[in-house]
Amino acid sequence: MAALPPRKNPTPTKIHRQNLTPLETLLYMGFSRQRAEKALVATGHRGIQLASDWLLAHVNDPSIDTPAARDYILYMCPVGELQQQLSLFWQKSKYKMGWNGAHNSFPHITLTSSFKCPDADVLSLMQTVSQVSENFIEDISSTKLLLERYMSPNFFGLFVEKDQEALLKRLTQELCKDIRKLGVKADPIIKSFHLTLAYQFPQKHFSALEDLASHISPHSSCSWELRLYSYDSRTAGCDVYKVLYAHVPREQDELELLIGDFVFVTQEEMAKTTDGWVVGISWLTGASGYLPTNYVERTAETNAWTLHTVIPFGRGRDLGSGVETLDTKPAQDSIASTSINNIGSNSSLERLVGAQECDTRSVHDLEIESLYAKVARNVRESPAGHGEAEVAFEGNNSGGEGHREDEVSSSTPTRPQGPRQLFIARHGERVDFTFGLWIPYSFDKDRKYQRKDLNMPPSVPERSNGPDGFTRDCPLTVIGTVQAKMVGEAMKEAGVTIHHVFCSPSLRCIQTCHNILTGLGLVEKLKINIEPGLFEWLAWYQDEMPSWMSAEELMAAGYNIEPSYKPYISSEELQDTQETCQQFFIRNFFITQCALQATEEAGGNVLLIGHAATLDTCSRQLVGKEPRPVNELMSIVRKVPYCSVAMLEEVIEDDETSMMQMGGRSSPTLSRAGRHSPTLSRLGGRSSPGGISSMSLMSRSTIRTPAPPPKVWRIVQPPFPPMTHTSVSTFDWKMLLDKE
Repeated sequence: MAALPPRKNPTPTKIHRQNLTPLETLLYMGFSRQRAEKALVATGHRGIQLASDWLLAHVNDPSIDTPAARDYILYMCPVGELQQQLSLFWQKSKYKMGWNGAHNSFPHITLTSSFKCPDADVLSLMQTVSQVSENFIEDISSTKLLLERYMSPNFFGLFVEKDQEALLKRLTQELCKDIRKLGVKADPIIKSFHLTLAYQFPQKHFSALEDLASHISPHSSCSWELRLYSYDSRTAGCDVYKVLYAHVPREQDELELLIGDFVFVTQEEMAKTTDGWVVGISWLTGASGYLPTNYVERTAETNAWTLHTVIPFGRGRDLGSGVETLDTKPAQDSIASTSINNIGSNSSLERLVGAQECDTRSVHDLEIESLYAKVARNVRESPAGHGEAEVAFEGNNSGGEGHREDEVSSSTPTRPQGPRQLFIARHGERVDFTFGLWIPYSFDKDRKYQRKDLNMPPSVPERSNGPDGFTRDCPLTVIGTVQAKMVGEAMKEAGVTIHHVFCSPSLRCIQTCHNILTGLGLVEKLKINIEPGLFEWLAWYQDEMPSWMSAEELMAAGYNIEPSYKPYISSEELQDTQETCQQFFIRNFFITQCALQATEEAGGNVLLIGHAATLDTCSRQLVGKEPRPVNELMSIVRKVPYCSVAMLEEVIEDDETSMMQMGGRSSPTLSRAGRHSPTLSRLGGRSSPGGISSMSLMSRSTIRTPAPPPKVWRIVQPPFPPMTHTSVSTFDWKMLLDKE
């Protein structure tokens, strides 16, 4: 048999992609080595998906091909009771006295000065830190670092006692010695090791800070973690600002703002602005441009840092090596890559923000920013449960169903004729979005409210947590109450009748509901069912959930609340801040289904009062559509002004044929057999803190309240016009005076 002739271009050996490293995979995908290494480092070596997301987000970053090494630093961070006391001090001092230098970071002891490391050597750096730290685990874990207070006119801190500094000095010296072997110049801290509490503060705040610091017990139980962080060197000298509101550029030189992003702005730039616009750099995309200063808020610079390695020093903790140190922490402190990969984001930008949120959360910082879906803001609602009656019925197959109708319904005894209608409304103008940080100057030293602007409410309701409670649960402005009342009056004039009301627990939503009912002339007749499931997207409350007013407090304030209503999802269950956009849609759809089913027998129209996204998240699956991706939802949210109203109408049998001809589909409601919609069965429900998933809640609600046959709903034009309004600036009478 003749031999085969040699080929000029032999077939290359087949590459087994499953055996490639993340860097090799990115190179295989066509990215340059410099870009691939930069992306992996910027995302903390969390995996290929996140790195590729970073590369796509930074496609217009002018510095993406600049070979600039990042700056690195090693911190020792407390974990446990002491950390909690320090974080509380940080939060209170910032709220009561304003910003000082310590708020730029989280509680930590600095071990090294900052140093630069080439992107290609970062994995070796992480490995070195892990190996050196492993030799100190036993000594540090068995030693309780003793701290002592130190105060001066311009500095508050906790210093490691002199006889215990030797251990930390040996650790830092060994770390820097081995890091230098990589060709990286790292220098240990030679001054006293300490935790900074406050510095760069006005002298007038000394006494107040001293009082707050007295509540910190330096000897509280505490374990420690060594952490390796990095930050973009081109942002050195910039202050970091968190984006509060989205902004779509109107001019070519403007920077697009995505809620949850960070922007870097120099102090000089912020100081010289005369029109409220400054030039900044986006952490998320690397792009730069002009942005409005009232759309951002200063935050800790460490929130924009990248965490590379965590070494826990404590009994019972095993230290991994290299990159795996990110996965060795216990669940409550973990920033494991699994938690990042399972965020369930729908877009590359969302995954990037989700990953950064995981990093920041692991830092135990009360300055943690609520970054979850980079391109999102404003909405999130959750499914409803039946409370105690639900549990009782589950354990006993008698009793429970008949009472739910009475609890939910506030309608007339007779069933209204004609197709049912569902109205979904956003709340009115809110005080905090209008006046910014309004609480400090609206309450005096005795915590008494003082109206400082005619658009501020004449009074605010009394609540158990005082003025602090309004921080995350603000009231409406006067304009907001007028808006809501106008909507109610327009509904009444158009002949709209409401029979059942479900409302988010947010004060602004309850006040909106109250004023809509006032305009309808039903404020005394219809009671408001407060449903925590209609609250905003929990992902925007990573640091702390609101503390809502109780039903008793609301009734004392004059709101007609139904005290016996058992929510479909209690406020205690609203803790899953990792809820994805799809789960958010599912939760709202479930609330809508439950409200419609629970009022089916009594009949009549239903009013839901919630937030901007509520109009879409409560209606989309009801008309047979799939949940939107985050980007699509946000594009809608930006176009939903205060007191917007969406209307849906039940399609009666005679209309169903024409509806199908128009391309409409039956909504995937629960059937009598208790089957879930295709979307729900595919995606699965989110788990509640009690281990009960939304899916099981929905199944149980079907047991208690048998679902009617699937209904067909369609979105229709409301029988009253929309309301258009605009923002205005505050009038300053002094401008009429001649300048001397």
